[in-house]
Amino acid sequence: MHRRESLRPQHGINLTSIRIELDPDGFLGKNPDAKIGFSTITERFYIEADNTEEELEASLDFMETHCPVMDTLVNAPTFVRELHR
Repeated sequence: MHRRESLRPQHGINLTSIRIELDPDGFLGKNPDAKIGFSTITERFYIEADNTEEELEASLDFMETHCPVMDTLVNAPTFVRELHR
């Protein structure tokens, strides 16, 4: 599920606009001193909606607890590499 889909009306959010930013300077080569992976991940949500702060926070909490990317980052998976020829 895409994060925008998590904010759809069935979750009680009357979404008008959302913008999410990510700073990928390391792996895009913009900053040669930055590590390739992330040291810190900061989510900034810019949301326009006809909802209370409590409703928006509850929806964001729902997204965090149901996000496969968040779960993968918090609970690192086992990596397996296979070479097929």
